[in-house]
This record gives sequence, C-alpha cells and structure tokens, in this order.
Amino acid sequence: MTIQAFIEKFAFAIELDAATLSPETEYKELPEWDSLNTLSVIAMADADFGVTLTGQAITDARTIADLWAVVSAKRKA
Repeated sequence: MTIQAFIEKFAFAIELDAATLSPETEYKELPEWDSLNTLSVIAMADADFGVTLTGQAITDARTIADLWAVVSAKRKA
C-alpha cells in the first residue's frame, strides 16, 4: 500500500476530497477535523489496514505522512 492510497482512505474516512490532501497536510489544522474524525480514522486503520491506532498516536502525529509512518510500522510488526 502506498501513502497515496492511505490518503485516499483517510480522505474518505473524514469525508474530504483526497485531491485536497497531501502527505504534508497537518490534518489537525483542517477546519473539518474534530473528535469524530479521530474515531473515523481509528476505524479506517483497523478495517482497511488491520492496525489498531490509539488516540495518542493520532495526537502525536502532525501530518498525514506521520500517521502513515505509524500505520506502516504497525503493519510490518
């Protein structure tokens, strides 16, 4: 899986157009970002990648690329 595929699934989870996002997007700065999106991203990571993300992992990550790095590392573990 590529980061672009992750961005597409991330965008779908938070109901945004993937074309508006990039690996450098600071997702918590998006006007649409809220606690429900946190839960949506956690559910997406579990359903689409078989990875359990914690709220802390989402809080600690700054960009979509940071979050992808967490998901990628957990997939390889």
